[in-house]
Amino acid sequence: MKKIVKIFFIVFLLIFVVNFFYYLLSPTRVAVINISGLITPNTASPICDQLRQAQKDPMYSAILLKINSPGGDAAQSEKIYYLVKQIDEKKPVVALIDSIGASGAYFAALGARKIVTYPASLTGSIGVIFEGINAYKLANKIGIEDFVVKSGDVKDAGNPLRKPTKSDKEMIFSVVESVYNQFLDAVASSRHINIEKLKPLADGRVFTGQMALKYNLIDSIGGFDAAKAYLQKYTGKKNLKFVELSDSYPGVSNLFGLSSIKNLLDISKTPSLQMIFK
Repeated sequence: MKKIVKIFFIVFLLIFVVNFFYYLLSPTRVAVINISGLITPNTASPICDQLRQAQKDPMYSAILLKINSPGGDAAQSEKIYYLVKQIDEKKPVVALIDSIGASGAYFAALGARKIVTYPASLTGSIGVIFEGINAYKLANKIGIEDFVVKSGDVKDAGNPLRKPTKSDKEMIFSVVESVYNQFLDAVASSRHINIEKLKPLADGRVFTGQMALKYNLIDSIGGFDAAKAYLQKYTGKKNLKFVELSDSYPGVSNLFGLSSIKNLLDISKTPSLQMIFK
Protein backbone atom coordinates (compact mmCIF):
# COMPACT_ATOMS: atom_id res chain seq x y z
CA MET A 1 0.00 0.00 0.00
CA LYS A 2 2.84 2.39 0.89
CA LYS A 3 4.45 1.62 -2.47
CA ILE A 4 1.23 2.52 -4.32
CA VAL A 5 0.93 5.78 -2.39
CA LYS A 6 4.56 6.59 -3.16
CA ILE A 7 4.07 5.92 -6.90
CA PHE A 8 0.90 8.02 -6.92
CA PHE A 9 2.74 10.88 -5.18
CA ILE A 10 5.64 10.74 -7.67
CA VAL A 11 3.21 10.76 -10.63
CA PHE A 12 1.33 13.70 -9.13
CA LEU A 13 4.61 15.60 -8.56
CA LEU A 14 5.78 14.96 -12.12
CA ILE A 15 2.47 16.15 -13.55
CA PHE A 16 2.61 19.27 -11.39
CA VAL A 17 6.17 20.09 -12.50
CA VAL A 18 5.36 19.52 -16.20
CA ASN A 19 2.24 21.67 -15.98
CA PHE A 20 4.05 24.38 -14.03
CA PHE A 21 6.79 24.77 -16.62
CA TYR A 22 4.28 24.45 -19.47
CA TYR A 23 2.32 27.45 -18.23
CA LEU A 24 5.48 29.30 -17.28
CA LEU A 25 6.92 29.01 -20.79
CA SER A 26 3.68 29.04 -22.81
CA PRO A 27 2.39 32.14 -24.63
CA THR A 28 0.52 34.87 -22.77
CA ARG A 29 -3.18 34.12 -23.03
CA VAL A 30 -5.72 36.66 -24.26
CA ALA A 31 -9.41 35.87 -23.76
CA VAL A 32 -11.50 36.50 -26.89
CA ILE A 33 -15.12 37.42 -26.18
CA ASN A 34 -17.55 37.79 -29.06
CA ILE A 35 -20.43 40.25 -29.31
CA SER A 36 -22.37 38.98 -32.34
CA GLY A 37 -25.83 39.82 -33.65
CA LEU A 38 -28.42 41.89 -31.80
CA ILE A 39 -27.71 42.77 -28.18
CA THR A 40 -30.64 41.54 -26.09
CA PRO A 41 -31.03 40.42 -22.46
CA ASN A 42 -30.50 36.83 -23.65
CA THR A 43 -27.29 37.59 -25.56
CA ALA A 44 -25.88 40.14 -23.10
CA SER A 45 -26.05 37.81 -20.09
CA PRO A 46 -23.50 35.23 -21.37
CA ILE A 47 -21.26 38.04 -22.65
CA CYS A 48 -21.15 39.54 -19.15
CA ASP A 49 -20.54 36.10 -17.64
CA GLN A 50 -17.59 35.57 -19.97
CA LEU A 51 -16.19 39.01 -19.16
CA ARG A 52 -16.32 38.27 -15.42
CA GLN A 53 -14.73 34.86 -15.93
CA ALA A 54 -11.88 36.36 -17.98
CA GLN A 55 -11.41 39.04 -15.33
CA LYS A 56 -11.14 36.51 -12.49
CA ASP A 57 -9.05 33.86 -14.25
CA PRO A 58 -5.33 34.66 -13.75
CA MET A 59 -4.46 32.60 -16.83
CA TYR A 60 -5.75 35.49 -18.98
CA SER A 61 -3.60 38.60 -19.09
CA ALA A 62 -5.89 40.64 -21.33
CA ILE A 63 -9.20 40.57 -23.21
CA LEU A 64 -10.02 41.04 -26.89
CA LEU A 65 -13.64 42.11 -27.36
CA LYS A 66 -14.50 41.01 -30.90
CA ILE A 67 -17.60 42.83 -32.19
CA ASN A 68 -19.86 42.11 -35.13
CA SER A 69 -23.19 43.62 -34.08
CA PRO A 70 -25.55 46.39 -35.23
CA GLY A 71 -26.48 47.15 -31.60
CA GLY A 72 -29.72 46.46 -29.78
CA ASP A 73 -31.17 46.93 -26.30
CA ALA A 74 -29.95 50.21 -24.77
CA ALA A 75 -29.82 49.02 -21.16
CA GLN A 76 -27.98 45.80 -22.04
CA SER A 77 -25.45 47.67 -24.20
CA GLU A 78 -24.86 50.10 -21.35
CA LYS A 79 -24.43 47.19 -18.91
CA ILE A 80 -21.68 45.68 -21.08
CA TYR A 81 -20.03 49.12 -21.40
CA TYR A 82 -19.81 49.63 -17.63
CA LEU A 83 -18.52 46.10 -17.03
CA VAL A 84 -15.84 46.41 -19.74
CA LYS A 85 -14.79 49.79 -18.34
CA GLN A 86 -14.51 48.35 -14.83
CA ILE A 87 -12.48 45.34 -16.01
CA ASP A 88 -10.12 47.50 -18.10
CA GLU A 89 -8.95 49.27 -14.94
CA LYS A 90 -7.27 46.00 -13.84
CA LYS A 91 -6.90 43.97 -17.02
CA PRO A 92 -6.47 45.57 -20.49
CA VAL A 93 -9.40 45.27 -22.90
CA VAL A 94 -9.15 46.07 -26.61
CA ALA A 95 -12.28 46.16 -28.78
CA LEU A 96 -12.02 44.96 -32.38
CA ILE A 97 -14.95 45.89 -34.64
CA ASP A 98 -15.15 43.44 -37.51
CA SER A 99 -17.80 44.11 -40.18
CA ILE A 100 -20.06 46.24 -37.99
CA GLY A 101 -20.09 47.64 -34.48
CA ALA A 102 -22.75 50.32 -34.42
CA SER A 103 -25.20 51.93 -31.99
CA GLY A 104 -25.38 49.78 -28.83
CA ALA A 105 -22.40 47.69 -29.97
CA TYR A 106 -20.31 50.86 -30.30
CA PHE A 107 -21.60 51.91 -26.85
CA ALA A 108 -20.31 48.61 -25.43
CA ALA A 109 -16.92 49.09 -27.13
CA LEU A 110 -16.45 52.48 -25.47
CA GLY A 111 -15.50 50.77 -22.22
CA ALA A 112 -12.35 49.29 -23.80
CA ARG A 113 -8.92 50.89 -23.62
CA LYS A 114 -8.67 50.99 -27.41
CA ILE A 115 -11.17 50.58 -30.26
CA VAL A 116 -9.87 49.12 -33.52
CA THR A 117 -11.68 48.57 -36.83
CA TYR A 118 -10.88 47.79 -40.44
CA PRO A 119 -11.01 50.66 -42.96
CA ALA A 120 -14.40 49.52 -44.32
CA SER A 121 -15.96 48.45 -41.00
CA LEU A 122 -19.20 50.23 -40.10
CA THR A 123 -19.47 51.96 -36.74
CA GLY A 124 -21.05 54.99 -35.08
CA SER A 125 -24.84 55.27 -35.34
CA ILE A 126 -24.76 57.24 -32.10
CA GLY A 127 -28.40 57.66 -31.25
CA VAL A 128 -31.51 56.13 -29.71
CA ILE A 129 -34.75 55.10 -31.38
CA PHE A 130 -38.20 54.10 -30.19
CA GLU A 131 -40.38 52.54 -32.84
CA GLY A 132 -43.61 50.62 -33.08
CA ILE A 133 -46.54 49.89 -35.39
CA ASN A 134 -49.74 51.90 -35.08
CA ALA A 135 -52.87 50.27 -36.54
CA TYR A 136 -55.67 52.38 -35.12
CA LYS A 137 -56.98 53.34 -38.61
CA LEU A 138 -57.13 49.70 -39.65
CA ALA A 139 -58.78 48.76 -36.35
CA ASN A 140 -61.47 51.40 -36.90
CA LYS A 141 -62.14 50.16 -40.42
CA ILE A 142 -62.69 46.56 -39.39
CA GLY A 143 -64.57 47.41 -36.24
CA ILE A 144 -62.03 46.62 -33.51
CA GLU A 145 -62.49 48.69 -30.35
CA ASP A 146 -59.72 49.14 -27.80
CA PHE A 147 -60.75 48.85 -24.14
CA VAL A 148 -58.25 50.30 -21.64
CA VAL A 149 -58.56 51.30 -17.99
CA LYS A 150 -55.52 53.32 -16.96
CA SER A 151 -54.28 55.40 -14.04
CA GLY A 152 -52.73 58.12 -16.19
CA ASP A 153 -53.00 59.66 -19.65
CA VAL A 154 -49.73 58.19 -20.91
CA LYS A 155 -49.87 54.83 -19.15
CA ASP A 156 -50.63 53.09 -22.45
CA ALA A 157 -48.39 55.26 -24.64
CA GLY A 158 -47.44 53.22 -27.69
CA ASN A 159 -50.77 51.39 -27.77
CA PRO A 160 -51.08 50.32 -31.44
CA LEU A 161 -54.88 50.51 -31.38
CA ARG A 162 -55.20 54.22 -30.67
CA LYS A 163 -53.80 57.39 -32.19
CA PRO A 164 -50.70 58.68 -30.37
CA THR A 165 -51.38 61.89 -28.47
CA LYS A 166 -49.10 64.88 -27.99
CA SER A 167 -48.53 63.76 -24.39
CA ASP A 168 -47.53 60.27 -25.60
CA LYS A 169 -44.95 61.69 -27.98
CA GLU A 170 -43.54 64.11 -25.41
CA MET A 171 -43.17 61.38 -22.79
CA ILE A 172 -41.52 58.92 -25.18
CA PHE A 173 -39.20 61.63 -26.48
CA SER A 174 -38.12 62.51 -22.92
CA VAL A 175 -37.12 58.87 -22.35
CA VAL A 176 -35.29 58.67 -25.70
CA GLU A 177 -33.50 61.95 -24.95
CA SER A 178 -32.40 60.73 -21.51
CA VAL A 179 -30.85 57.55 -22.92
CA TYR A 180 -29.34 59.52 -25.80
CA ASN A 181 -27.62 61.90 -23.36
CA GLN A 182 -26.17 58.92 -21.48
CA PHE A 183 -24.78 57.64 -24.80
CA LEU A 184 -23.35 61.09 -25.61
CA ASP A 185 -21.69 61.35 -22.20
CA ALA A 186 -20.09 57.90 -22.62
CA VAL A 187 -18.69 58.81 -26.06
CA ALA A 188 -17.47 62.23 -24.90
CA SER A 189 -15.68 60.88 -21.81
CA SER A 190 -14.25 57.74 -23.42
CA ARG A 191 -13.10 59.42 -26.63
CA HIS A 192 -12.21 62.78 -25.04
CA ILE A 193 -14.44 64.74 -27.41
CA ASN A 194 -16.24 67.94 -26.48
CA ILE A 195 -20.02 67.39 -26.38
CA GLU A 196 -20.72 70.32 -28.71
CA LYS A 197 -18.25 68.97 -31.28
CA LEU A 198 -19.71 65.50 -30.87
CA LYS A 199 -23.39 66.36 -31.39
CA PRO A 200 -23.15 66.93 -35.18
CA LEU A 201 -21.71 63.40 -35.46
CA ALA A 202 -24.28 61.88 -33.13
CA ASP A 203 -27.42 62.10 -35.26
CA GLY A 204 -27.61 58.36 -35.96
CA ARG A 205 -25.32 58.35 -38.99
CA VAL A 206 -22.89 55.48 -39.53
CA PHE A 207 -19.21 55.82 -40.43
CA THR A 208 -16.66 53.60 -42.07
CA GLY A 209 -13.62 52.87 -39.96
CA GLN A 210 -11.65 55.32 -42.03
CA MET A 211 -14.21 58.08 -41.35
CA ALA A 212 -14.48 57.20 -37.66
CA LEU A 213 -10.70 57.50 -37.25
CA LYS A 214 -10.84 61.02 -38.67
CA TYR A 215 -13.39 62.02 -36.03
CA ASN A 216 -11.51 60.27 -33.19
CA LEU A 217 -14.33 57.79 -32.61
CA ILE A 218 -11.81 54.92 -32.83
CA ASP A 219 -8.05 54.50 -32.37
CA SER A 220 -6.92 52.52 -35.42
CA ILE A 221 -8.09 50.98 -38.70
CA GLY A 222 -5.41 48.31 -38.57
CA GLY A 223 -7.81 45.47 -37.76
CA PHE A 224 -6.62 42.40 -35.88
CA ASP A 225 -2.92 43.22 -36.31
CA ALA A 226 -3.39 46.62 -34.65
CA ALA A 227 -5.45 45.08 -31.84
CA LYS A 228 -2.71 42.51 -31.30
CA ALA A 229 -0.04 45.23 -31.21
CA TYR A 230 -1.95 47.13 -28.52
CA LEU A 231 -2.34 43.96 -26.45
CA GLN A 232 1.38 43.20 -26.81
CA LYS A 233 2.12 46.69 -25.54
CA TYR A 234 -0.21 46.43 -22.55
CA THR A 235 0.87 42.92 -21.51
CA GLY A 236 4.54 43.51 -22.25
CA LYS A 237 4.62 40.19 -24.12
CA LYS A 238 5.20 39.52 -27.82
CA ASN A 239 4.02 35.93 -27.86
CA LEU A 240 0.24 35.95 -27.42
CA LYS A 241 -2.26 33.12 -27.62
CA PHE A 242 -5.87 34.11 -28.37
CA VAL A 243 -8.42 31.83 -26.74
CA GLU A 244 -12.15 32.07 -27.46
CA LEU A 245 -14.06 31.38 -24.28
CA SER A 246 -16.67 29.44 -26.23
CA ASP A 247 -13.98 26.83 -26.88
CA SER A 248 -13.15 24.10 -24.41
CA TYR A 249 -10.17 25.54 -22.58
CA PRO A 250 -8.46 24.43 -19.35
CA GLY A 251 -8.58 26.87 -16.46
CA VAL A 252 -6.10 27.74 -13.75
CA SER A 253 -6.65 24.39 -12.02
CA ASN A 254 -4.45 22.84 -14.71
CA LEU A 255 -1.47 24.60 -13.15
CA PHE A 256 -1.68 22.12 -10.29
CA GLY A 257 -2.06 19.10 -12.54
CA LEU A 258 -5.69 18.47 -11.58
CA SER A 259 -6.92 18.28 -15.16
CA SER A 260 -4.12 15.94 -16.17
CA ILE A 261 -4.85 13.61 -13.24
CA LYS A 262 -8.49 13.64 -14.26
CA ASN A 263 -7.54 12.59 -17.77
CA LEU A 264 -5.30 9.84 -16.48
CA LEU A 265 -7.44 8.48 -13.68
CA ASP A 266 -10.91 9.79 -14.57
CA ILE A 267 -11.58 10.61 -10.93
CA SER A 268 -13.63 13.76 -11.43
CA LYS A 269 -15.68 15.65 -13.96
CA THR A 270 -15.15 19.42 -14.02
CA PRO A 271 -17.22 21.49 -16.50
CA SER A 272 -15.20 23.19 -19.21
CA LEU A 273 -15.65 26.82 -20.20
CA GLN A 274 -17.57 25.57 -23.22
CA MET A 275 -20.18 24.03 -20.94
CA ILE A 276 -20.31 26.99 -18.59
CA PHE A 277 -20.87 29.59 -21.29
CA LYS A 278 -23.31 27.74 -23.54
